[in-house]
Amino acid sequence: MFKQEASGDGNENESMGLLGEFLKQKRLDKNFTLEKLSQKTKISINILKALEANDYDHLPSAAYIKGFVTSYVKVLGLPLDEAINKMEYTYLNVLGKPFPALNHTKLMTTATPAAPVKMQGDEEPLPHEVIESSDSIMENTKSMLPVLIFGAVILLFVGGYKLISSVVEDEVNSHKGKDLGPKIESSKALVHANPKKVEPKLDAASTSTTATTEAKPEEKPEEIKPQPEFQRNFPTIEFKRVKGKLFSVKTDAPENDDPNFMPEKIKSSMNSEVQNIYVKAFDGNTWVSYKIDNNPIESVIISKGNDLFLQGQVIRLFLGNVNVTKIFYNNYMIETPTKSGVKSLVFPEESSEKYQLPLFPKAKDDILYTAEDYIKRMKLEEDELEKRKP
Repeated sequence: MFKQEASGDGNENESMGLLGEFLKQKRLDKNFTLEKLSQKTKISINILKALEANDYDHLPSAAYIKGFVTSYVKVLGLPLDEAINKMEYTYLNVLGKPFPALNHTKLMTTATPAAPVKMQGDEEPLPHEVIESSDSIMENTKSMLPVLIFGAVILLFVGGYKLISSVVEDEVNSHKGKDLGPKIESSKALVHANPKKVEPKLDAASTSTTATTEAKPEEKPEEIKPQPEFQRNFPTIEFKRVKGKLFSVKTDAPENDDPNFMPEKIKSSMNSEVQNIYVKAFDGNTWVSYKIDNNPIESVIISKGNDLFLQGQVIRLFLGNVNVTKIFYNNYMIETPTKSGVKSLVFPEESSEKYQLPLFPKAKDDILYTAEDYIKRMKLEEDELEKRKP
């Protein structure tokens, strides 16, 4: 199952070990059952089993995996850095590719009372957002860019001139004594050429040699190279239409009027012309992928005590550990029944029948796609496989 990568130091890899065995052993050392750990982390038992089995094919995207590991080690009191190192090492050995950078992932933080609530698409980021980026690295190199660019231009000009001169000189010298092949006659010369074909006279020895030479290709036909194996990035997934209610609105819930659950500044920012979604993590971390209208899919981690506010005409969400959250739709709390701890939601509810589940399937490249986009690409790969059949 595992794809072991070569390394310069085999002992180092051996001592690193895979994440699953490490987590399971630490859990047993602390007398934690999977059921108890599931209650503490709010992560479903099936996901915990997949994590301990290093079964990344049955785990969601990389951002979710990192969130699961973070919650796991936090409950057991383990060093996070060691677990993350093992996670990246295991991911590389199991899937044969490095753990993807999560610079696109947003970390939700609670806004201060003075922070205004912005509509999705404003120049300023939404409240409660802190986006991981490499701005500090770029800032440190800005002062060096002009010098580097000028030096590179000079080197390219001088080096390019010498290279071109050398190539031209070599070509001229090589053609002076080189057999350039048969002479090409002009079309005028060909018109007056003698049409009679002259057969060269060959002696017995040359005839025998020629016959032998010409027979070789017939004795050894050209081998047909097999086509390389077609690698699928969009494995076949069974999709299903959304049926039934995905959530229920609780207009009489006491949380609707409790500012500890629904802050006044969020409540007063509701826009009746769009969908207004407010998610807050109360009992643990949650992981959310969402798509607003025609905007790209976003992946976010909402740590305990933090929140996320979204507005748009049509909003699709996929949540992990949804049981640790309180979700409000147009200022009313909703109930999202689920046994697995994950939940798909579509707002407004009447538009849900247009979509299929899973909402955001993950391809082999660890990128999330909408169901409709994934289906198109999946069918293209299936058609390609059909063409390759003998």
